[in-house]
Amino acid sequence: ELTIELTLTDKSGKVIDKTKFPIQQRSATIHHERTFLSKVDNSVQYYSIAPALGAGQKALILSVHGASVEARNQARAYKQKDWAHIVAATNRRPFGFNWEDWGRIDALEVLAEAKKVFNTIPEQTYLTGHSMGGHGTWFLGTTYPDKFAAIAPCASYPDISTYGSDKGDEMHDIFKAYGSIKRSANSGRVKSLVQNLKQSGVYILHGDADSTVPISQVREMRQILGTFHPNFCYYEYPGGEHWYGDHSVDWFPIFEFFKRQTIPANKEVKEIDFHTATPAVSATDYWLKLQQQIRPFDFSNINVKLDKQQITVKTENVSIMEIDLPSLHLNGEITININDQTLKIAADKKAILALKDAKWEFINDINTTEKYAERQGGFKFAFNNNVVFVYATGGSASEREWYLNRARFDAETFLYKGNGSIDVVADSEFSLEKYKDRNVVLYGNASNNRAWKLLLESSPIQIDNQQIKVGDKVLKGNDLAAYFVLPRKDSKTALVGVVAGTSEKGMKATWANNYISGITGFPDVMIFKADLLLNGLPNMQVSGFFDNNWSAKTLEFNP
Repeated sequence: ELTIELTLTDKSGKVIDKTKFPIQQRSATIHHERTFLSKVDNSVQYYSIAPALGAGQKALILSVHGASVEARNQARAYKQKDWAHIVAATNRRPFGFNWEDWGRIDALEVLAEAKKVFNTIPEQTYLTGHSMGGHGTWFLGTTYPDKFAAIAPCASYPDISTYGSDKGDEMHDIFKAYGSIKRSANSGRVKSLVQNLKQSGVYILHGDADSTVPISQVREMRQILGTFHPNFCYYEYPGGEHWYGDHSVDWFPIFEFFKRQTIPANKEVKEIDFHTATPAVSATDYWLKLQQQIRPFDFSNINVKLDKQQITVKTENVSIMEIDLPSLHLNGEITININDQTLKIAADKKAILALKDAKWEFINDINTTEKYAERQGGFKFAFNNNVVFVYATGGSASEREWYLNRARFDAETFLYKGNGSIDVVADSEFSLEKYKDRNVVLYGNASNNRAWKLLLESSPIQIDNQQIKVGDKVLKGNDLAAYFVLPRKDSKTALVGVVAGTSEKGMKATWANNYISGITGFPDVMIFKADLLLNGLPNMQVSGFFDNNWSAKTLEFNP
C-alpha cells in the first residue's frame, strides 16, 4: 500500500489544501484495476481486470455490470482463464447510464484501452454482461456487430423502453412534438437492430425463477433470433433467481462457446446486412460506413453482397456511404450496383457514394461542414469531446447568478451520475484557440453570453431576452427556453450545445437537466414555453432535427 499526498494550489502557487490517501499496489497477474483518461471530459476513469493466466497473446472478453455493481466486483466474479483477459468497464458509475450514451462511450474506451495494453488477439474479442449489463450486452452487440465475435447476455432485457412497461411511448404519441424526441432515442431500440446479430454468435443465460428481470424478456429474444439466426445458444438455469452465485456470469458453457467464435477479416466477409439508427452512435460494419442519413436518427439499412468483382447494394434512409474497397484485397475494376444503378471504380480506391437528386454518384471527400458520421447532432452529443461549459457573465445580477449556478449544477450532475470532471469557465475566459476543437455547452443567450458571437453568430437559431428567431420565424415572449446543438464553425469535429432562455422566466424553464441520463432522447432542437414543466408537450414550440446542411428548414413548429 502506498500513501499519496495531494496538494491544491492557486495560480500563484499558494497552498489552498492538502490531503493524503492510500492506494493499493497489486500484481498485474491477479485481479486488479487500471486507469485511463476519458475523451469525454479528460477525467480519470478505471476498469477492472481478471488477467489471463500464463504468458502469450490472449483473447479479450469485455464484461459489463448490472445496476449498483462496481466494476471491481464484476471482474472478481470471474475466475481467471488461461486463454482470455476479462475486462470490466464502469459505465462511469455503478448505476451510470444503462450502458447507453456515456456508458456506451466508456465501454468503447475501455475496450480500446485493454486491446492496446494487453495486446490481445483482435479476432478473439467477446462481450458479456449481467442484468443492466445484460441489456448493455444486447445494446453494444447490436450496435457494434463487427467488434465482437460473440456475445452472452445474462439475466438480461433487450430494450429499456419495454422493460417493465411498454406504455410510455403510447402516452405521448398523440403529441406531434413527441415524434422527434422518440426518434432521437432510436439507437437504444435493440429489437429494431437485432438483425445485426446475424454476424455474431449469441449465448443467452437466464435463471427461470428470476423475479427481477422476467424470463419472458429473453424468451421473446429467443423467438426473434430463431427466425433468422444460425448460431445461438439458449439456457434457462433451473430455479435460478436474478443472481444465484458467481456462475450467474462465470458460466463455463459461455466461455466454451466463445472459444469457437472468431471475428472474420474484412476480405472474408461477403455479405453484410447493417442496421443503425444514427452514424453518430453506429456508423461502421466491417468494410461499410454510413456517413449521412436522409432522415437523421431514423432507422437506416445497408445490405451488400460481394460476388467476385461485383458489389450489390440495397439501401434505406442513406444519403452518403463508404465502401472500404482496399481492405477487400480485390484487383482491377469493381462494379457497384446500388439500388439498381450501376457504377464502376478501381479496386484500390475507397468508394464514397452520395445520393444527389435521386441518383448515386462518387464523391472524392466528405464535406465536414455537413452532418457526417463524426458530427451528426443530437443535443446530448454536445456533452462529449473534452467538453467545456461556458456560462454568461452579462445581463442582470440574477441572470449571472443563474447561469453560473446552472453550469455548475450540470457539471455536478455529471460528476454524480457519471464520475465526470468538466471544466466550467466564464464567457470572459473563453477563446477559440484556448479551447480548440473541444465541444462547448454555452449557458446563456446572445444578450448575456459574450461567447455567443464567437460560436453562434451565424446560427439559424438566435436568442435574446425578448425572442427566439428560428430561420425566418420569430417566437416572442419572456417565457421561452431552448436546448439545441450546432457544429462549431472553427472545427471539423466539435459541437456547440446551448442551454438558454429569453429572460429569467425562460431560463428557469431549463432547470430540468434530464439530458444527463441514459434513458432520454433529445433531438437537435427543443424550444418550449416555461409552462412545459406544468403542462408537458403541448407547450413544446419547436422540435426536431436540422437538415444535413444544419439549416432550420426541417424543424417542426408545433401550434
